[in-house]
Amino acid sequence: MKRLLHHCLILALLLTLIPPPGKADTRPAAEERGASGLALTLRRLQTIASVLHTAAHPDDESTEMLAYLSRALGARTAYLALNRGEGGQNGIGPELWEGLGVIRTEELLAARKLDGAEQYFSRAMDFGFTRSPEETLQKWNREELLGDMVRVIRLMRPLVVVPGFSGTAQDGHGQHQVAGLLTPEAIKAAADPARFPEQISKEGLQPWQVLKTYARRFGGNMSGPRAEFDVGVYDPVLGRSYAELASDGRSRHRSQDFGMIQARGSQPRTFPRLSSSVPVPEVETNFFTGIDVTITGIAKFAGKDGDRLLPALTKIKDLAAKALADFRIEKTEVIAPHLAAGLREVRALRATLGALDPVAKATVDGMLALKEQQFNDALIKSYGVIVDALSNTEIVTPGETVDVSANVFLGRLALAENGVAAAAADIKLNAPAGWRVESAQPEQEQLTGIQAFMRGREKTDVTARFRATAPENAPSTQPYWLTKARTKDQFDWDDSMPRNLPFGPPVATARVELTLSGERVVINQPVEYRFADKTFGEIRRELKVAPAVTLTVNPQLLVIPAASANRTREISVEVTHNARKATNGAVKLIAPQGWRVEADNRPLAFSKQGEKTARTFKVTPPAGANGVFDLKAIAEANGRQYDNGYSVISYPHIETHFLYRPAQTKVEVFDAKVAANLKVGYVMGSGDDGPQVLEQLGANVHVLTPAELASGDLSGYDTIVLGIRVYEVNEDVMANNKRLLEYVANGGTLIVQYNKQEYANGNFAPYPIKMTRGDRVTDENAPISVLQPEHPLFNFPNKIVADDWKGWVQERGLYFLNEWDAKYTPLLAAPDDTGKTLTGGQLIAQYGKGNYVFTGYAWFRQFPAGVPGAYRLFANLVSLSKAGAAKK
Repeated sequence: MKRLLHHCLILALLLTLIPPPGKADTRPAAEERGASGLALTLRRLQTIASVLHTAAHPDDESTEMLAYLSRALGARTAYLALNRGEGGQNGIGPELWEGLGVIRTEELLAARKLDGAEQYFSRAMDFGFTRSPEETLQKWNREELLGDMVRVIRLMRPLVVVPGFSGTAQDGHGQHQVAGLLTPEAIKAAADPARFPEQISKEGLQPWQVLKTYARRFGGNMSGPRAEFDVGVYDPVLGRSYAELASDGRSRHRSQDFGMIQARGSQPRTFPRLSSSVPVPEVETNFFTGIDVTITGIAKFAGKDGDRLLPALTKIKDLAAKALADFRIEKTEVIAPHLAAGLREVRALRATLGALDPVAKATVDGMLALKEQQFNDALIKSYGVIVDALSNTEIVTPGETVDVSANVFLGRLALAENGVAAAAADIKLNAPAGWRVESAQPEQEQLTGIQAFMRGREKTDVTARFRATAPENAPSTQPYWLTKARTKDQFDWDDSMPRNLPFGPPVATARVELTLSGERVVINQPVEYRFADKTFGEIRRELKVAPAVTLTVNPQLLVIPAASANRTREISVEVTHNARKATNGAVKLIAPQGWRVEADNRPLAFSKQGEKTARTFKVTPPAGANGVFDLKAIAEANGRQYDNGYSVISYPHIETHFLYRPAQTKVEVFDAKVAANLKVGYVMGSGDDGPQVLEQLGANVHVLTPAELASGDLSGYDTIVLGIRVYEVNEDVMANNKRLLEYVANGGTLIVQYNKQEYANGNFAPYPIKMTRGDRVTDENAPISVLQPEHPLFNFPNKIVADDWKGWVQERGLYFLNEWDAKYTPLLAAPDDTGKTLTGGQLIAQYGKGNYVFTGYAWFRQFPAGVPGAYRLFANLVSLSKAGAAKK
């Protein structure tokens, strides 16, 4: 029963369109505020139109289509991405894999905030590029993903589905093809009660038959059955076209370098019709031709009870239309009586649906629940009512309290005589099971900083104060799909999770009930912590639960060359204090038997939240030790043990998230070395572990500053390494590329790691190159042929052998060159997924007295995975200047 209740609550959350949890800021987008926000809500109120769009990754969606359907037509619109883009590259920071998936989930939500669509996911993980649907389905469980897609269709019950891909080779990426293959299967399965019956018996869902499907196609003129509409039409409510809005949304995919121009003017779009169960003309002007998507159209889904419901539906439809017709920007509250009456009629009609059969009831009640939410929201917006739920801290630890102030601003209602009293606010704080919530008085609140400053300056109409205490076993706040360790290329979901949603629900929510124009409305506002950034102004972060003490071990991967004369290394354990009460304790490092550990035994003594300290441990493996070892940090404080920590995902455009991991470091001891007395200059690109890797191997590494690139003496470096995508993200490198080439001409060695087309198109290399196709070797186990086996790069200081190509992760390399001047010498060859041999992955050219090396092999993925062969190969690259001139 508890499980069924859990699913019913999630279903209610989806059907009532409570804002999706996890947004970077719960405040609405500019388009949803004030009179424009009310106008858009009134558009949605008139229709039952709904569309689900499917594809594979963040950025695969047609944002133009979503924006047009949601904003112009008022349709309920959603995007289902099979994964969260974990296998891509990160253009704004060092995060990869799960961390990158969190960033891209937030970026999708930022885009949806603009285009007005909802966002869903399956459990699949993006494991990297492949052109093969067969390889994709070897890594993903087809039946589990199909069930995830069916769940979304049965939850949302869309009238129309638009697959983003065709399921054929023309889709390119193998994951694109799988999205195209599974979408029609999911549509068919969603209508079949025999498929995924547990969704019906345990989750309270019902089968659903999609009425029409359309394709998203790229290219020129299209004939045949189709829908056509112009996304470039100017919308006076938005102040721009749907195409402009969509471009703004795509620009929120900042980790993918998707910044776009917001082009104006007519932009017609065509969508081939794949199927329709209703009669339609060959050419339609939208997806809903042949379907009655007015409010009275709900009656057709009620079966034999449709005629009984029709009079009430007609009345609701008329009230919604009157509200739209009477809407005035300068006096929005004049439509409140229509909205209150419509809300009352919807609630009354929902109470009469008990006689409907289960499938009809699920459909009709779902549509009416959405109308109830829209009437509710429109009535609130017509008066300009705003609710803030603010905490006195961003982090609360188990056993501690958090103070919450729920502030109600009644807008235009506050201007009316007796308006505040008539509102009769009823305010509650909803927290998870096990939390203790009590009313609080102002003098009891523990306010600091901006909260105390704002108390006397922010004039609220109604305020309720609460003190909530988290239980001792309160779980830490983290992305729900990461709470279980991943053992394959998809995440381990269970039925306690809010499956398919972007993030879990907020830790706490203020629920405010008000009486507006004689009808009760409900506002649910997540609790946030508000503070002022001196540069960006007001910042809001969701309330989080975190352990009192967390440990971060650095480095997380430590490589010790087996032949190193001094194998003692330092490990730092950073300790963060999240509690507000004093904490005392100690930290220890647990190493394998035989290891020597020189401990830092200073005790921990914290007095306030946010304090940090670090303890350094010197560790030495026993003589002859080779292999992989785990060293674990533990803090003992206030009678408890703490053995995990988190990395913080924090960027200005997204909500902050904590990614938890055990407080341990992996130590690898293997045979790898760099040339003696090697001095390396490193220029950072979009983020990789190169400097730390080279330091661990024994090189003297210095990260070059912009000033050093512009005017410093570069001749003191044996080798200079350019980080990944440097010609895309580092303007100082582009501006000073000639100085880097002069460094090579004077005898230096320059190593250019993988870059995208900007590198080749910008003519930054010393001799002509082309990168028109972005060739890549996606199979991490693809056989490698060494084309110049006698070259120093494969012999000094490490003799490269076949084992050095074993154990690689995700891919061999990416963005290989496909044409180059004869002055370059290819060094390696590997087949792509079609069997074609690619030789543009690593090349060398002598330029003046020095060596210029391009390498598109995926070192940035192998380094954090601790792949020994990759370390040995890269050590040879940076040691080339010590091995003599490159072989011509």
